Amino acid sequence: MGREQAGAVARPLDDALGTSARPTWRGRLHLVALVFAVPLVTGLAIQSDGGRARAGVIIYAVGLCSTLAVSTTYHRWVHTVRARARWRRLDHATIFALIAGTCSALALTTLNAGRAVAVLIAIWFAASVGAVLKLSHFERASRLGPVVYIAMGWSGVALAPAIWQRGGTLAFVCFVAGGLVYTVGAIGFARRWPTLRPATFSYHEVWHAFTIAAAGLHFATITTLST
Repeated sequence: MGREQAGAVARPLDDALGTSARPTWRGRLHLVALVFAVPLVTGLAIQSDGGRARAGVIIYAVGLCSTLAVSTTYHRWVHTVRARARWRRLDHATIFALIAGTCSALALTTLNAGRAVAVLIAIWFAASVGAVLKLSHFERASRLGPVVYIAMGWSGVALAPAIWQRGGTLAFVCFVAGGLVYTVGAIGFARRWPTLRPATFSYHEVWHAFTIAAAGLHFATITTLST
């Protein structure tokens, strides 16, 4: 294969997977977030008021920490093209676990047992389908990924009245604000904006910063509801 042909093949791969020479901050934000998240969610699980709330927090903790851990591993330490392709699928699939885990905690802390179980079945079915599509048919699913994430995340708005009733103004405002921050970040990521400094801190790092801010707001919501 000639040099021009090799370059033509490499460019789409780099667009999809990112080059091995990544921005300095690629993955570091999620690593820092993971270091703080583990003790925070562990403490919240211990302090949760009752078995259902504790179960919800544990499910949420697994979704959050697995998402941050996979993202950190993929963005910091995976370099070969084949490995990057596999880890990118896993990275995107775990986002469904975070969404479903967050909704699980909200449902288990605000709804009666029957309604909570119904929400868990629906949200985890949707998450499972999304994750399987990401893992097995990544190229087809990638175009719809941001739309599916946003739609699935905002399906949790059905819990808004229960969140307001159970947690009051603080829980409700943090819940809505978290959704808005996720949405704005996802739109920026899809548009690859803002560019800033590509070698150091670019649109991808901005997206990670938005996900951390949104996760923090939802952590505040779940803390208010579960303790």
